[in-house]
Amino acid sequence: VNMDNLETTINQIPPEKAITQLSKKQQAVLKASLSLFAKVGYDRTSTYEIAKLAGVSEGTVFSQFKTKNQLLHAILGPFIGEILPMAASEFINQLQTTSLPHFEDFLNYIVHDRMSFVMSHRSEFKIFVQEMGRNPQLLIMLTERLNTLINRRLSEMLRFYQDKGELITWDPMRISRYIVSVILGYLLPNTLMSDEPLVIEQQTRECVEFLMRGLSA
Repeated sequence: VNMDNLETTINQIPPEKAITQLSKKQQAVLKASLSLFAKVGYDRTSTYEIAKLAGVSEGTVFSQFKTKNQLLHAILGPFIGEILPMAASEFINQLQTTSLPHFEDFLNYIVHDRMSFVMSHRSEFKIFVQEMGRNPQLLIMLTERLNTLINRRLSEMLRFYQDKGELITWDPMRISRYIVSVILGYLLPNTLMSDEPLVIEQQTRECVEFLMRGLSA
């Protein structure tokens, strides 16, 4: 899944997992909906625009979904359950093939990369965060999928730095939660409450400095 291209990502949603028991036209409606919600915003997207992008009539849009909100919820579940974990897996693959000899190198890489990713997909991130706030089950679903990935692969990388004596010998999941929470602490206000660009280089330095003080052995 190429998460740098939202349309490519949407087209990668496995039909058998993401949108079951729907016609190809209805699948196209869901994909068009997510694309437009992300690009121009949920409130500014009309069902006419969704139908036009999907290449169907508005009647097709409403044949399965009565409101835009139903459209969004129909796609968010599979997107969080399938696509985001796949993107996370790609990120872990990049980490494993990148030379990061020291824990500080590791932190700089992941903080900068994830901040850049979210800032380049600010509108999508805003939509997902708002929806997960209204529907905690979506967050639970995502957390469960990502926890499995982190437990299996990220733990090995963290233990590498622990064995070198650079990282505190806490459980890898505990360390991961601290790292994620600090990154989100910078990202959430800058995506939900501001449209100003994030100074990624500066914020990365601040995050890494804070995390190094708390996680170094």
